[in-house]
Amino acid sequence: MFIFQQIGTNQKIPFTTKLALVFWIILGLAILSFFAFGVFIIALMVGVVLFATNLFQKKNEPNSIPKPPPGFQTRTNSRHIKNDDDVIDI
Repeated sequence: MFIFQQIGTNQKIPFTTKLALVFWIILGLAILSFFAFGVFIIALMVGVVLFATNLFQKKNEPNSIPKPPPGFQTRTNSRHIKNDDDVIDI
């Protein structure tokens, strides 16, 4: 490791080691920022595509109830009351 030192020694870190540390830190940050920016660009393009597809999609009128197809029969919501409705059959 670059920064490992034994306790009790007063050795200086060589200038080339310091330069290598700075170089690797800057290179790591550059790679990290490149990939983070790449993910951001991909997410931005996906958002633009989704927005465009939603923009050109055929929309229904607001608060409209779709009409049933021909031949569709509806049932009333009335309940058929029976005499033994209160008995639970087991």
